[in-house]
Amino acid sequence: MNAPLHPSYTNEVSAEFLRSLDAPHFTEERLAHFCDETLAVVRQGQAYIEAHPAHAIYRIATEGSQTRDGGVVRQATSPLEFTLESGRKVRAAQKGDHVVYADGSTAEIVTGAGQENSDVALVGSHLCNGDEIINTLQDGFLLVGREGVAMAEDFLPSIKEDGHQ
Repeated sequence: MNAPLHPSYTNEVSAEFLRSLDAPHFTEERLAHFCDETLAVVRQGQAYIEAHPAHAIYRIATEGSQTRDGGVVRQATSPLEFTLESGRKVRAAQKGDHVVYADGSTAEIVTGAGQENSDVALVGSHLCNGDEIINTLQDGFLLVGREGVAMAEDFLPSIKEDGHQ
């Protein structure tokens, strides 16, 4: 069976993957060489992660991302760019970008990661027509949802039946 030209990625991950996001970045041996101030910052970060384990991820949508109803992000306007394993470069999509369907119709992306995150579009972003982005071509950049830590109010807000926030 042939592999897809470009693999696509969703927000669905295993519990093991989520635990890997919380793994310490430094070994105790390496920490022994840190100055007191740096060690304090690292320990503070470790304590935060232990208190708020990862419970969800949100991948950044890119050119080539697909929607549930068959649309594709053809041209993204964010300055954020990713290099895929194939060497191809793709831009991150953002709120206000458009998805194109096979019949030539388009729909605007109306939700994203919020202003704090430059309104980048995510797997899970909604479109003005009620459709939703379901995958992305890049797997390296994601936002992490943590237990007990609220996301910004404008982070993937719910959409009313009329397609507006």
